[in-house]
Amino acid sequence: MTSLDEHLGGLGANPFLTLDDWAANTPVILDGKPFAFKRHEYLRVPYQDNHPHQVEMKAAQMGITSKAMLKAVYGARFKGYRGILYLFPAKSDVTDFSKGRIDPLIDDNPETVGKWIRDTDAANIKRIWNAFLYLRGMKSRVGLKSVPTDLVIFDELDEAPQNAVDMAMERMAHSEYKEVMKLSNPTLPDYGIDKAFQETDQRYWLLKCSKCGEYTCLEDTFPGCLLEINGRVIRACSKCKEELDPALGEWIAKRPSITDKRGYHYSQLFSQFLDPSEILHQFRTTANLTDFYNLKMGIAYVEAQNRLSV
Repeated sequence: MTSLDEHLGGLGANPFLTLDDWAANTPVILDGKPFAFKRHEYLRVPYQDNHPHQVEMKAAQMGITSKAMLKAVYGARFKGYRGILYLFPAKSDVTDFSKGRIDPLIDDNPETVGKWIRDTDAANIKRIWNAFLYLRGMKSRVGLKSVPTDLVIFDELDEAPQNAVDMAMERMAHSEYKEVMKLSNPTLPDYGIDKAFQETDQRYWLLKCSKCGEYTCLEDTFPGCLLEINGRVIRACSKCKEELDPALGEWIAKRPSITDKRGYHYSQLFSQFLDPSEILHQFRTTANLTDFYNLKMGIAYVEAQNRLSV
């Protein structure tokens, strides 16, 4: 009986048409557990998305960095990439990511990912199948100059030097793929990931009411979308006020006429690992609204007293 890896090695075509197909059906062990979309239903469509230019503006702890990591591995093994450039704000982030995320992924999946990795004796370079994964800090111009690539991933874009973005994009000049993925917690309006997101079709996870069928965008209706009823805080339908299930939603584009850049917005308002009462309490009591909006809502924001005058 052949192993999965041996079986796949003999196939001419990719047996997994999308990233979600591979991650769910291999299965991949991620963070010590089999990968699953349960309680992360909002991630299924983004995992299926093959658009070459994606921007993901996110709140903290929404699973987007894991998605980027798996996209890199999947692309190296099944899409024919020869070079992948995964960028971080600083060199220290590279070491943390390599030891904390890449190495456990290899160790936990010895029959698939582990077999595809060839040792390069360097924490910032991994050879996956026939592709090289380069992990680089964006503050080093040297690290961006010498790497030809098919996919560029910008992780925590807002924390990196913005003038390095164009240089990194030039690494794909001779690629037939030219795929881009930008992800970050937002900071200032019209800057970094917020600016990039504005140039996309701007997709939001709208929850569908099981009672009246209305769709609610939690970000657009906050804090009114969180209602206190019988000692509980619920996500409420904007029309009938029925409690909404964060697993029952649909990605809807605010600017569907834009087709060259795909954008996703992720908020903790629809996270199933955080009680909405915690979000409402923090909103009412926080002394730092900027961090609240940036990290919990995934929205670019700066408090009025900190904004520059003309």
